[in-house]
Amino acid sequence: MNTAQKLARNGGPALLEAMKFVTICRSRDPQADYPHIGDLQWWCRDGSLDDQQNWHFWYQENGEALALGIVNGNEIVCLLHPDFRTHERYLMVRQWGVQRIKERALEQGENQYEIWEQAWGLASDDDLGMASFLEHEGYERQEKYYHCYRRPLIEPVPAPVLPAGFTLRPIAGEAEAEMRAALQRDAFFPRGSKTYKEATLRQLAVMQMPQYDPQLDLMILAPDGTPAAGCICWVDPVNRVGLFEPVGTRPQFRRQGLATALMLGGLQRLRERGMQAALVTGEHPGKEEKNTEFTSSRFIYEAVGFQLLCRVYMYHKVFAMTA
Repeated sequence: MNTAQKLARNGGPALLEAMKFVTICRSRDPQADYPHIGDLQWWCRDGSLDDQQNWHFWYQENGEALALGIVNGNEIVCLLHPDFRTHERYLMVRQWGVQRIKERALEQGENQYEIWEQAWGLASDDDLGMASFLEHEGYERQEKYYHCYRRPLIEPVPAPVLPAGFTLRPIAGEAEAEMRAALQRDAFFPRGSKTYKEATLRQLAVMQMPQYDPQLDLMILAPDGTPAAGCICWVDPVNRVGLFEPVGTRPQFRRQGLATALMLGGLQRLRERGMQAALVTGEHPGKEEKNTEFTSSRFIYEAVGFQLLCRVYMYHKVFAMTA
């Protein structure tokens, strides 16, 4: 199946255009908070972004994109080209997103709609004004937040060390899609797929993405052959930056060093593909004493050499439907 055929099924033509756009943006401003092309493909796995109305581009007179809006569920993603980043353009993209979510709620007969937006800051927690803007608009900051990490890949990566009997290998194509999906579902339930069938459909969709590489879809198997941990690595060959999305371990196999070994194996493969750096994002519930399951990711990422780039806060607001 060629790239055009894959795009017709997953994300549509807008995905390819969006991948081109974020690649250009990252090349112009490597430190900015642009999604990796792997992020875009991962977002498309449930089919919600197949609807081309959930993407919108703004173009210069020469045909080059200067802004992109994405409605991903009830979240608005506003992306501006580094050379055209102004508050006015951000408001333009954001207003399109608000209207799109409202239109969709009207179509479904809802009497209200909710919107999620992000505000990101530097590692010191100094924001860029977005938090103040959203709070002024009546949004509430959620307890949960995200840490974005980066690791250079100039130097060799240490070899992964596995417990006795465990093995690390790439997935063996679509024949193992159901097995890989069950691992993903168990690692992330209840935040992930609700059923194993849904998880399998999402895994198959991921495997049809234009830049998915089964050699970068890794699993660690227990001595009895049970998939214990898994991750997918994505490459941006233009900017030479890799991405881990997702990384997960089944609950019964946690605290055995599997995620550390898995990421070291992924980092080695990314470096072999010519990547000069890797990215990963970790979710944190806000109050670490509530749930150590997800805050532990911070220690794993730091143990394999990742450094904190920024913290991303989620803001939420419910709107009553108006004419």
